[in-house]
Amino acid sequence: MPFGAGSRERGVRLLPFLFVWTCAKCARLPWKARKEERGGMEEKATQVSEANLTPGQTFSMEEALQETEARLEKRVRPGQILTGKVVLVGSEGVAVDIGAKTEGIIPFNELTEKSLPEEELKALLKPGDLVRVQVIKVDPETGQVLLSRKRVEATEHWDRIRELYEKGEPVTVTVKEKVKGGVVADLDGVSAFIPASQLDLKRIPNLDAYVGQQILVKIIEFNRKKGRVLLSRRAVLEEEQKRAKEAFFQSLQPGQVVEGTVVDVTDFGAFVNLGPVDGLVHRSEITWGRFNHPKEVIHKGQKVRAQVVSVDPEKERVNLSIKALIPDPWTTVAEKYPVGSRVRGKVVGLTQFGAFVEVEPGLEGLIHISELSWTKRPKHPSEVVKEGDEVEAVVLRLDPSERRLSLGLKQTQPDPWQLLTEKYPPGTVVKGKVTGITDFGVFVELEPGMEGLVHVSELDHGRIENPAALFKKGEEMEVVVLNIDPVEQRISLSRKRLLPPPPPKVEEERPRRAKGKEARGKRKPGPRREERREYEYGAVAEYNLYDASAVPTASASVKLGDLYGDLLASLGLEEEKPS
Repeated sequence: MPFGAGSRERGVRLLPFLFVWTCAKCARLPWKARKEERGGMEEKATQVSEANLTPGQTFSMEEALQETEARLEKRVRPGQILTGKVVLVGSEGVAVDIGAKTEGIIPFNELTEKSLPEEELKALLKPGDLVRVQVIKVDPETGQVLLSRKRVEATEHWDRIRELYEKGEPVTVTVKEKVKGGVVADLDGVSAFIPASQLDLKRIPNLDAYVGQQILVKIIEFNRKKGRVLLSRRAVLEEEQKRAKEAFFQSLQPGQVVEGTVVDVTDFGAFVNLGPVDGLVHRSEITWGRFNHPKEVIHKGQKVRAQVVSVDPEKERVNLSIKALIPDPWTTVAEKYPVGSRVRGKVVGLTQFGAFVEVEPGLEGLIHISELSWTKRPKHPSEVVKEGDEVEAVVLRLDPSERRLSLGLKQTQPDPWQLLTEKYPPGTVVKGKVTGITDFGVFVELEPGMEGLVHVSELDHGRIENPAALFKKGEEMEVVVLNIDPVEQRISLSRKRLLPPPPPKVEEERPRRAKGKEARGKRKPGPRREERREYEYGAVAEYNLYDASAVPTASASVKLGDLYGDLLASLGLEEEKPS
């Protein structure tokens, strides 16, 4: 006789006496109570089976007996993983048909690893759902089978985590809590640890901001036996950064204009963040102007535009220039500051040879130490100007190709040397103070800052070997002006011209020259040429000392021959008289 049913549900309907419904609660009840409990569960199971029947399905008694025999022969073992169908969701757990002689029970605490209220636990599974379970315990006396869905899920999760670890694929996790040294994240029901050093590219002091967030991480350590899983968000960020850098360097070319934010300022320049990489603006490429430290002209957090100077993808270096986008002031200096014009600027540097004045950023001129004052002769420019002073100067020379600008400070004042030539013409007698003594002469100050030189040959009629032995610094000296050169700023003075002339030297009478044989017999040995030179020098000196007042006037009766004889006698050349 055919019956309408199929599969194992038909066996439940035809042979209710084969079902032995057991659970932890029923095992503790008396036999009669257990019988009543089983009867109620069997009735519910029969109702469920009837609800699953498909119209038109039939089976024979032989098929039912074969299936029942298979159920009786099937054995389950602890640790075995089976797939069953949910039969009933009760108050203590879920009944699952695993193809054995009795259904297995999944207690609610073995349904999932998540902490859920009872209402949500009951809603996880419904009759007819297929579920994979693991056999926890089998009672040989009662035939009770205790199952766990949670352990199967855990095994599946660990298998999936192992697969992700081996493939190196990133996975999204949720940060659950902050712990010492990092945070704990949920990875498919498995608690995984993320060290603080692996949360970002830079160490984050406050980790509370990550709690509750979903982040993309990579598994960097996996140990199933120890239940240890380490995650890293930094590894994901580094890979993303690497890809971004490669794309960035491919798109970057020298001469390209970029924008960025200054992230650091050092002695040698400033670092500008361009996104994937930081570019360096060397201190020489920040501005055309002068500065002591880059912090004086650029600061951290400042938005800047710069031009790419060079790119090195291998070393991941980008050199930038800010001043390349600023016009070079030397290109227009000739039109703005022609020779002879006056400019104002700030003293930005002092050296032994002069002072540097910044006319505008990137444009500096030099005031040579000789152009600082008309009258002063400073040993260092700091005696006239100080660094930071605002000064006015005159453009003296200009060379844009060599980037040189010569300025003069004294040209802004009247030239006292021009007035000096009018005040002290040659021949003027003045008194001044001795300001310096050298081997070649004495310096005398005529006016403050204006000195003249009395050469050693103009100190006295006689030769002076050591001027310092006769004159002292600070003494007053009367001199006469010989010459003033306003261009070279030199004054020539003389002291000896105010002194009375020395008395003329008295020449001793020379012996008469011997004549004839007498002269030849008495001639002294020695170079004749030198002897004649001595006579000649003596004659010249004697001629120069000739007193014109001693020459007889025209009224005196003097013969020409006598004058000629006297002249020859004075020269020692008178003729020998015949004997």
